Amino acid sequence: MRSREAITLTVYRLDLGVGAREFAKEVYRLAAEAGPSAASVVPLPTKPLRDLLAGRKDYSSYRRVIKALTDRVSAVVGSERVYVGPVAARYGRNTFLSMVEATSKSEVSRKFVRFGPEFRGYVPRSPLVDVRGVSTCFLLLDDLFYPEVSRYCVESGCSTLISVVPPVAELDPDLVTLAARVRAYENSVGVVVVGGYSRERSTPTVVVRRDGSLADVVDDSRPEVLEIQLARDRTERPRSEVVRSYYAKAIRVLNNLRELSY
Repeated sequence: MRSREAITLTVYRLDLGVGAREFAKEVYRLAAEAGPSAASVVPLPTKPLRDLLAGRKDYSSYRRVIKALTDRVSAVVGSERVYVGPVAARYGRNTFLSMVEATSKSEVSRKFVRFGPEFRGYVPRSPLVDVRGVSTCFLLLDDLFYPEVSRYCVESGCSTLISVVPPVAELDPDLVTLAARVRAYENSVGVVVVGGYSRERSTPTVVVRRDGSLADVVDDSRPEVLEIQLARDRTERPRSEVVRSYYAKAIRVLNNLRELSY
């Protein structure tokens, strides 16, 4: 039987510009301070991804680093579910960034990308993640700026959008916060932006209520954990498979248009 009570989501705000060893030490320290929670979201450091893009590491080396990081996070973060990312994955000629469930290593969301300075692309599919009856949907990088992606998640049944925005793309922090508020208001869902910082740039960590009002914004360049209460959506929302299919088709069209622009 699913609980109707609110669950606790633990969000890690970290320096994502450091090496793997320093990153793991900071996660260990913060995990020791954090209380028990139903789920945690831990953004991974951007250095391995940048090394892959710059050709300093091949894909096999990159995957070994990511697996080691994911194993360390899974071992020290004491939540029922632990989600990490974004992680690059290649399937043939296509490349994706994914959020990954740390224990099983299974993808829980996927973003199609053409690697470049802006990591352009859209989500081709956004499966729901259910934690104790609270349905969430993960967005990555700039997905929050495209209403079709959020609406696809909502039509799929999510009550909270979790947008993971590490400081790898040149996104205006104020626009990230504004986009989160707009997506919350137009869809009547809670929005959590999981940000981070590096020496070059920073993205905020934001919590937005369903009416679009801000519950919290953290943009400090210091590591910390935020504990956020997520309530199960008791509202019966009218949903249409036709509408859901429409948004899925719109996302595919946007992908094709973006691909032609390269």
